[in-house]
This record gives sequence, structure tokens and C-alpha cells, in this order.
Amino acid sequence: MAGHFSGLRVVAVMTLHKLSAGEGYTYLTRQVASADELRPAGQSLADYYTARGNPPGVWLGQGAEILAVAGEAVSEAQMRSLFGAGQHPNAEAMLAAGSPESSTRLGSAYPSYAHVAPYVDRLNQRIDEFMTLNGRSPSATERNGIAANEARRGRRA
Repeated sequence: MAGHFSGLRVVAVMTLHKLSAGEGYTYLTRQVASADELRPAGQSLADYYTARGNPPGVWLGQGAEILAVAGEAVSEAQMRSLFGAGQHPNAEAMLAAGSPESSTRLGSAYPSYAHVAPYVDRLNQRIDEFMTLNGRSPSATERNGIAANEARRGRRA
């Protein structure tokens, strides 16, 4: 979008960043929202923006309207609820007001694999077990089946 004002050309620029479910939002609050600068310990994102004169982000779009947060300033707590836990952005306030936890969920909780051995280690162990039982390496098809089973197993753990 470009416009002209007293002979000056003004250009608006927007960048996009992918957010992953779970802890992905922390990158946004740590780096992107702080212009890739580290904030001093204890400085909130709102304080950072106020000090720089940048307006805080606001919830926009049809999803924000459905969740009744359209136009609200985005807080770190809301990002933690939505991106970190798959809950309504105002889940903390809703729970504090006595709403049942089920009313804050926007779908299934994001899986956590922190307690599960790394996938590659588990896959290698299953392949070793296959080789011990069968006296040979698995075929490509068998290996793909072992990998798929181990991936499913990791999600259930």
C-alpha cells in the first residue's frame, strides 16, 4: 500500500512469521514482537511497545469476532492461551469467572513430547528389534510401517 503526502511517498510493510502450536508463540513474544531485540529482564511486551511508541497488536478477523476479542489489544497471556494451549484467548479470565474448562477449549490440546524419547532414537530401537527378530533389515515398506507406528505411539504417550 503506498500513498502520497506533501511529495513524500509512504509505504506500509508487513512481515509474516509462522507460529507453531504449543510453544511457537514464544518466538513471537521474544523476538518478532520486539523487533528481534532482547527485552531487559522484567520488561513486558506492552512496556516495550510503549517505550518505542509502537501501538500494541489487536485481534482482527472473523475468528476474533467469533471469539469476541476483535479490537482487543493482544496480551502475552492471550497468546499463551491460544497458541500455547489451544484455548480461547481469554481462557484465564473465563476460568476466573467460573466458566468450566471445557468452554475454553478450541479443540484438542496440543501434544507434548517432552517426556517421550526422541523419535529417531525410538525408531532406531524398533528397527534393531525388527532385525533381531527377523534376522534381516526391514524392507522400505516395512521400515515405513515401523516409522508410522512409532510416530503414532509417540503421540499417544
